[in-house]
Amino acid sequence: MSTVEGYLAKRLRDHGVRRFFGIPGGPSIPYMEAFRKAGIEFILTSHETSAAVMADVTARLTGVTGVCHATYGPGATNLSTGVGGALLDRSPVLALTSEMPDAWLGRIVQMNIDHQALYKPITKATFRLSAGNACEVIGESLKIANREYPGPVHIGLPSDLTEKRITIPEKTNKVTDKSPGYHIDDRIRVLIASSRRPVIAAGLTAMRKGAGDGLRKFLETCKVPVVVTPMAKGIIPSGHPCYAGVLFHALSDRLMNLTQEADLVIGLGYDPVEYNYESWLHHVPLVHMDTVPADVLPSGAMQVVSGPENWFQILAPLHSSPLMISLAREASENISRELKSASKGFTPATALSVLRHMLPEHTVVTADVGSHLHLIGQMWDVTDSGRLIMTNGWSSMGFGLPAAIAAALVNRTLPVVCITGDGGFMMNAGEMMTARRYGLKIIVVVLADGELNLIRVKESWKNVKSYGTKLYNGSLFGSATFLGAEVIHVTDRKGMQTAVSRALLSDRSVIIEAAVDPAVYGDLIVKS
Repeated sequence: MSTVEGYLAKRLRDHGVRRFFGIPGGPSIPYMEAFRKAGIEFILTSHETSAAVMADVTARLTGVTGVCHATYGPGATNLSTGVGGALLDRSPVLALTSEMPDAWLGRIVQMNIDHQALYKPITKATFRLSAGNACEVIGESLKIANREYPGPVHIGLPSDLTEKRITIPEKTNKVTDKSPGYHIDDRIRVLIASSRRPVIAAGLTAMRKGAGDGLRKFLETCKVPVVVTPMAKGIIPSGHPCYAGVLFHALSDRLMNLTQEADLVIGLGYDPVEYNYESWLHHVPLVHMDTVPADVLPSGAMQVVSGPENWFQILAPLHSSPLMISLAREASENISRELKSASKGFTPATALSVLRHMLPEHTVVTADVGSHLHLIGQMWDVTDSGRLIMTNGWSSMGFGLPAAIAAALVNRTLPVVCITGDGGFMMNAGEMMTARRYGLKIIVVVLADGELNLIRVKESWKNVKSYGTKLYNGSLFGSATFLGAEVIHVTDRKGMQTAVSRALLSDRSVIIEAAVDPAVYGDLIVKS
């Protein structure tokens, strides 16, 4: 026999969970205590959205399901924004929320909404826990969250459920799920064997499943160009001779000469949630290879549903293409040259260039959403020992800072840098106190241009006057500290270099407010 909360804590501890994130309410106190006794640390955040982001990023970095918690009503709705990110960025997360007792369901009660209805469209599954179903629901939730595609599962915890006893079933011999077989249409075999100008488009699934080593080995003998989606940046090095560039991000239209010349595109672990094929693919055969069937593919496309252990065997008949490698190199060089040109003066490209050259190779970088993300995607060299963490499937502003806190908690010995815009920083600025509370050292680089620049750029595409995008006048911080973190205001390259050196040597979190000229964004961001 065990209590519900004790059993939940034990199952999560046995699963590998070591911390969970959120803001407590009265009904959550017994769960917090049970988790504490089980050795699972509670991380108090400033906002529930941040808690879900931290759970998401923790899962990405550790491979263990992330866990977050919120109380009734407003807590649950706040949490839902971050939970949606776990769904579309493909992270296994358990989202726990307090719920009203059975007797109060359907009544108009303070803070009461239907959490099951709220979470149904933004999770893979949602459950309401009871003493009768606790063992089954907890086990099934962990399985569902980690099944392809991984994603969030919501569990509602009725406030009168704690301290109720449940009978733990006897352990049974585990039956290992066999990997499903895969089928290849003969037309796919013919396309791969006959192609003379192929292009590989590597995506989120390939990166998430660790297919980089297999891809690099494959490219040693079969030299074909590779384009990547934003969240697959780093699957092969930017300096690799087969690397062409990042789809969707800055100057990605320079890849058109390459993709238009292709006689076959192979989507390798390509998750269309990042960037749908129709937005860049020309009239060319497409073979889509992923772990689950795509919901929608361009007309005529064919797909192979398989794990990455089979992908390169399927591609074995593919031919190298010196012509396409030449076009890939040309595209990569053009993008690099134009980004370098954009680094004149103190622009976002200048600040990113300084960071790229000064930060240690093993730095974990988290990138917020905004115009600057389009530059980071193309400019940032992801090394074997470093990480670049972003949101693209969900693309919620405010992601960068809580993501950095999660990374710092996972490994306190690694340098962690958050690159954000001023709009994104303001959304979750309170999490600087979370970093301070847990003694974390994070370097936060705020590319401050005083506006919601990506919206202003999109307004210019529609030939309308900029409206509703101005954030403030003067300095964002106007002070040498913010919630206990040192603030360094910089306005040029030399000041940026000095600030980065100072931040790396500091023993506490540092904010670098880089007052950049945003004018270059209009020339670099590709209209979509």
